[in-house]
Amino acid sequence: MSAIVKQNPHTHELRGNADMNKPKKQFQFGNTTVIIHSPLIVMSEPERKQWFQDEWEKGNPILRDIADRVHDCYRN
Repeated sequence: MSAIVKQNPHTHELRGNADMNKPKKQFQFGNTTVIIHSPLIVMSEPERKQWFQDEWEKGNPILRDIADRVHDCYRN
């Protein structure tokens, strides 16, 4: 028996340049460049808040998983 909980494996879907037309924002941290490809990056604060609320109500499993992980950190 292992103490490691096996999660569903990540599956990469090759989509070519399909996502390259999304809005993006670039940040520089020392020698590291971080590029965020997401429509959320160009939304206003109220638009982002509404998007998260809508996705939460739809039961977005990724948002729920992130929330669970954050709550786990505070419980420990």
